Amino acid sequence: MTKAENRTNWAAALESAEDSSTLSAAIGFGFTKDDLRELVALHQAGKYQEKIEALLVECNFISFCCCLMNKEYAEAIEMEELNEAD
Repeated sequence: MTKAENRTNWAAALESAEDSSTLSAAIGFGFTKDDLRELVALHQAGKYQEKIEALLVECNFISFCCCLMNKEYAEAIEMEELNEAD
């Protein structure tokens, strides 16, 4: 999948990714606010949690990942200012 395809369908990208390093390289080791919002929503819904956590760590979003692992979704949203527009 291309960088744009990954970003428009995170569920498919996570499903098809063999490992976090492949996906992290494909997205350039970074996220937009929309990306993070979608990853929070998927994680909160109980989908792809381990893959999301591995991807966040691979991209050096350690504190954000810790919030998700601890189910502190509001704190994660505040940390990355996800309530604000990009």
